[in-house]
Amino acid sequence: MMARLDADKVRPMDDSSPIRDFPKYGRPLVCVNGIYGKAVAWSHSYGLIEWLDVSGKYHLGWAQSASIKRVSAEKWKGSSGL
Repeated sequence: MMARLDADKVRPMDDSSPIRDFPKYGRPLVCVNGIYGKAVAWSHSYGLIEWLDVSGKYHLGWAQSASIKRVSAEKWKGSSGL
C-alpha cells in the first residue's frame, strides 16, 4: 500500500488523465526495457508496473506506455513472488 502511495506521488505531471487499476488477479505480464513485471494500473500515457529485482526487493514505478510490452506467460521472465 505504501509503495502505491509513493509511486503516485512521483506520477509524471504531463498526464492528468484518470488512473485505472487492473484487477489484482488479472494483471498483464509485461516487459519494460528488459525488466519483467506486472501492470498494476494505467492512464492515457503511462502504466504503473510492479516487479521484483534480483535480490527480491519490490518496486513499483511509472513507465511510458510506448515502452511497455505485453508478454505471454511462456516468454515472461519475472518473479513468481508478485
